[in-house]
Formats: sequence, structure tokens, C-alpha cells
Amino acid sequence: MLLDPGESVLRSAYAVLERPEAGAARGGPGVLYLTNRRLLFEAPASRGLMRDLLQGKENHLAWDERLPEIRNVSVRRGRVGRPRLVVEVARGRPVFDVLEPEAWAGAIAEARYGAAASAAPALHTVEREIVKVRCRYCGNLAHETSGRCAACGAPL
Repeated sequence: MLLDPGESVLRSAYAVLERPEAGAARGGPGVLYLTNRRLLFEAPASRGLMRDLLQGKENHLAWDERLPEIRNVSVRRGRVGRPRLVVEVARGRPVFDVLEPEAWAGAIAEARYGAAASAAPALHTVEREIVKVRCRYCGNLAHETSGRCAACGAPL
């Protein structure tokens, strides 16, 4: 997995992608990563049994989604089995079997909030009072900070 500059891994765990929707290449076992910018799933690339045994297994990115593009994260509890992590994005709803799905949902929500807060520019309000005074000689208004009247040139 390659990280972008300024990106750090917040959480990772072994997971199984049960429903390979939303642009995922395929389902199956792999590692689910949560970074400060995105949620991604990395699965082992199968190149055949002999090649895997001789050269080792390689991983490929099976699913990758930026945090602002995640619509909702929920935990689905079935009648049988463990709860599952459901991630809703524009292209579907992939379902992950991961340990502690409630903790994952909370961590994703926290990371989404942090990503939204860091993406929003900080607004600073600068208030300035403009005080004008009347010239004693001609009666025109001039800025208090200017030393002379703009109309007649008299000292203020």
C-alpha cells in the first residue's frame, strides 16, 4: 500500500470483503486500512499456487475510497453470526467481516470528521473601526489617522 504525502495509517486489521460492490475487483480475505484521508482494502493477488509458493504472495488494492465520499458507515447485525461493517458509498455498499465493527465505525466517523475539519479553510474575521473627524477649518470629513485634511490641507 502506498500512502500519499501527509497520510498516516490510523487503524488496520484482517478483514473479509463479503460483498465486493462499489468498484472492488473481487471479494475475499485481506487487510482493511483506515488512514486520515481514505478507507482501503488490500487483498492478496493470486497468480497461481506454484508461483505464490515460489515467489511469495503479492497484494493489490481491491477497494479504495476517500473519506469525504463515504456517505454512511453502519454495523449490520444478523440473526446468526457476527455483526458486519457496512460502508455506504455512491457506487454501492460493500460489507466487511472485521473484528470489532463498532470500533471501526467509530474510528471511521472520527476520521471523516477530522478530514472535513482539516479540509475546511479557517475563517478569520477582522473588524476595523473607521473613525472620521470634521476639519475645524473647512468642515469636510477626514480619517482620524490622517494628519491633515484632504480638502484644505489644514492640520487635524
